Amino acid sequence: MSTIHPATRVGHVHLKVADLDRAIAFYGGLLGFGITQRYGPQAAFLSAGGYHPTSG
Repeated sequence: MSTIHPATRVGHVHLKVADLDRAIAFYGGLLGFGITQRYGPQAAFLSAGGYHPTSG
């Protein structure tokens, strides 16, 4: 399986999911996003290419 193309740009997306760990596995495993910050069992910030909203 391949990951998302390196030149792809994704802006801010907010998702409400029933199973955070399953969503992280999908976006991390299938699309190649990495966890930038985890907020316990309730929320996580994932990014592609190291993007962080406070860094532009």
